[in-house]
Amino acid sequence: MASSSRTALPSAVLALRLLTLALLAASLAVTAADKLTLDFGGGVPPLKITFKDVYAYRYVLAIAVIGCAYTLLQIPIVAVSIAKRKKMIGGSENVALFLIFVDVVFVLVVATGAGAGFGLTYDAKKAFGGSKLQGEVARFFNMAYAAAGLMLLAAAAMALIIMLSVYSLVR
Repeated sequence: MASSSRTALPSAVLALRLLTLALLAASLAVTAADKLTLDFGGGVPPLKITFKDVYAYRYVLAIAVIGCAYTLLQIPIVAVSIAKRKKMIGGSENVALFLIFVDVVFVLVVATGAGAGFGLTYDAKKAFGGSKLQGEVARFFNMAYAAAGLMLLAAAAMALIIMLSVYSLVR
């Protein structure tokens, strides 16, 4: 009984890290797949827009990649803590404090990515006609909102990781 309660917090952190990884990977995939082709007719070649053409969407994609890499680095640390039946991730207070600090930095970075995605999408959608949009243009903006939403959920999962990590320190 004592050993299962000893690894309960690290197990919850591992589950949240896996959830964070899945959300960031989904955000990355949605952002990379989001494309828009505008055909103006009259002999003008169609305009193709992807995340590469919009700086804020590049930022969202870059943050998703960095977040995935960071989460992949953290998963083995948590797994080792569970395997060694440690109640604190990292083994010592100093390591745990450092990991919490790095988690705080990364949750802020991921939240800025979500904010950039939401902010640009809202402004661009408004400039294109707002709620009157239809077809491929509406789909483009809806996918951008979905990518930003997934990133925001990943930031929330990371915030829960921080809360659990701090709780394990003070307990």
